Amino acid sequence: MDIIFPILGGLFGLMVPILIIVGIVYFIFRIRSGVSTRFSYRIALRVYFYIVILISVGLGGLGGASTLLKVGFGEVVGREFSYGNVYEEHRYSQERAKDKKNYSNAGDEHRSLPEKVELEMKGNLIDGVSLAAIGLFLLLVHLLSRWWIETEEERSDSLRKLYLIAGLVFFAIVTIVSLAAGIPETLRYALLDVIPGEESPGEPLSIAIIALPAWIYYLVATLRNVRPTT
Repeated sequence: MDIIFPILGGLFGLMVPILIIVGIVYFIFRIRSGVSTRFSYRIALRVYFYIVILISVGLGGLGGASTLLKVGFGEVVGREFSYGNVYEEHRYSQERAKDKKNYSNAGDEHRSLPEKVELEMKGNLIDGVSLAAIGLFLLLVHLLSRWWIETEEERSDSLRKLYLIAGLVFFAIVTIVSLAAGIPETLRYALLDVIPGEESPGEPLSIAIIALPAWIYYLVATLRNVRPTT
């Protein structure tokens, strides 16, 4: 969880300003089109569904599925590919033990490196399964609920288009950033003679692999939604 929570916090922190901008744009569109801006429970409910759907995809995909993929990389490619942070922390603890300065008998100082890596892997496995299951459950519930209340016209209205654009921007940023971090690290890991754990591309590469299909889906859905019908 030490890694997952900062990632999710950063992703959701990125999502908040995107959703705020989308809300402002939608409000401006309604004013310009002359539609009443009075509070509508139906619109509020649809906005709620769209927000939770985006969060569910982020939670189940970027939080859960990517963590499971990271575990898979660690098992197939090598533990240092996914758990470089454990190797770095172990080397640091070994240096502290040799130096004898400010050395504390912390709870896991007696563990060997393989034990620490195994513990991290099992923790990631539990986190990945839990987050993927929670995200999938929330996604299915809110997708079915949204489908139940929306009319055929609402599935191509301005609110739907803004939701697709918000998802497109969010997953585009996540994919580009994770690819920019993961691919160079993977190449350094494969081509250079590095210390085990010095290059650990498993996490950003896993996020990129999960985010890329979501980016493509929102791109295709956005293009279909805004393309003029003939």
